[in-house]
Amino acid sequence: MQSKKRRNWVFILLWVVAFALVNYPIGAIASVRIEPFVLGMPFSVFYFWAAYSVLILAGVVLAWKVMRD
Repeated sequence: MQSKKRRNWVFILLWVVAFALVNYPIGAIASVRIEPFVLGMPFSVFYFWAAYSVLILAGVVLAWKVMRD
């Protein structure tokens, strides 16, 4: 079993990585492509939709698992 402190750091690191995916420079560099289309959307739209979804999920899990204890 992982210690509580280590689990907290894992969730915080996950949130920081997800936050970096939607901000400059990573978000700007990774999302400049228009082609190919993914799920009917241009890649740039899909990238930000997926990155913000991961950010929201990581924030919810962080608040639920870490901050409640």
